[in-house]
Amino acid sequence: MTKENEFKGAVAIVTGGARGIGLAIAEALAQEGSDLLLVGRDRQALAEAERSLSGAGRRVVGISADVTKPSEVSVISETLRRQFEGRADIIVTAAGRRDHENKPLDEMDVSNIEELMEGNLMGTLLPIREVLPLMKARRHGKVVAISGVYGLKGRARHMAGCTSKWAVEGMVRVLALELGPFNINVNAVCPGYVEGPRSAAGMASAAAARGMQAEQVRMELEQACALRRLSTAEDVANAALFLASARARNITGRDLIVDGGWML
Repeated sequence: MTKENEFKGAVAIVTGGARGIGLAIAEALAQEGSDLLLVGRDRQALAEAERSLSGAGRRVVGISADVTKPSEVSVISETLRRQFEGRADIIVTAAGRRDHENKPLDEMDVSNIEELMEGNLMGTLLPIREVLPLMKARRHGKVVAISGVYGLKGRARHMAGCTSKWAVEGMVRVLALELGPFNINVNAVCPGYVEGPRSAAGMASAAAARGMQAEQVRMELEQACALRRLSTAEDVANAALFLASARARNITGRDLIVDGGWML
């Protein structure tokens, strides 16, 4: 997919990089030769990811931080300066929260709305903000935000999730304009339903609200996709890898949808 040795020696930051989509992205970057800074809250998962990815011969550092807290996010730039000579070539923000409440606005808990906005918008914006001085100093960088198809269309009973993802989409477009003069690309990957625990929980919530079995909801979703299948974490990782590569050098402020044709 990428030019030979393109990523060798590059430093990539992946938030939420210890499990799920984030881990798949970290694995893809490591296979291509990148050194990694993984950011997450689960210290044990980070340690396990650090061990497994270091086995590929890459330099991998895991740091525990809540990416929604400015006071904790500062550890990202501190670690980059201390252990990676202040280099930051790529940042992929895979940390986020899923909207499982499945209720209309007037029945939603306001705290849930605040939690989703904080987790999806601030959890994306703050880590990117933290590495920008390093990228701008070198006049080079690739920013890839993992957003979602709900940031491109409305979805009843998912107001908080949609609103938070639409906010991420707005952020991507503004940053693309601000950072273009510094040769920094900013794009989003928008997955649909992705195989894994989070989508399974979402299907269970939707099934309960409709008085159905989760497997029935899954079958409906598969049939709604042009390819008749859900996506995998590896599908999303491949899209992120493309946007982080030189092959996407003239793409910025855009969305790459990975949903098996669900949005068609």
